[in-house]
Amino acid sequence: MKSQASSLPSRLRIALYFLFGIVLLDYIAQIPYYMHFYGINRSIPNILGVGVFLILTFALFLVGYLLTLQAKKIGGWLLLTFLVLEFVGYLVHNLSGAFLQDLPTNDPLFFTVSLIGYLNLIVPFIYVIVIVKNRRLLLFQQQQATSEDEVVAGTPPGIPG
Repeated sequence: MKSQASSLPSRLRIALYFLFGIVLLDYIAQIPYYMHFYGINRSIPNILGVGVFLILTFALFLVGYLLTLQAKKIGGWLLLTFLVLEFVGYLVHNLSGAFLQDLPTNDPLFFTVSLIGYLNLIVPFIYVIVIVKNRRLLLFQQQQATSEDEVVAGTPPGIPG
C-alpha cells in the first residue's frame, strides 16, 4: 500500500525536510538570543507573551508541515500561512531600521542569530513561491506530476517545481 507522503514528489519532500531544518534552527536560536540579549540589557520582557507567541507560531508551522508531508490540503494552506507570516515579520523587522544594523561583529552570538534571521527572511519567500508554483499539488490536491520526480519546467536546480 502506497503511503500518502509518497504522493508528493521526492524532491518536494526533500525540500520540505530542508525547510524544517531552517525553521527549527531559527526557533532554537531564539533561546540563547533571548537569554543573552535581554540578560545584557537587564530588561526582560514578558516571557509568557514571547513564549506563547513562539509556541503558537511553531505549532502552526509543525501542523502545516506534517499535514503537507501527508499530502493533506489543509497542510499546504497552514504552511503557506506560516511562511507568509514569517516572511512579513522579518521584512517588517528589517524595514523598521534593523537591516544590516543587527550584525555586530563584536558579538558572535547576536551576529549568528541575526544571520539565521536573514536566512529566515529569504527561505520563506522562496518556499511561498514553491508552494504557489505547486499549488495544484499542495493547496488543491490535484496530481500534477506524472512521475514522482518530475518537476515543473523552468524551476532553478535544487528548488522543486
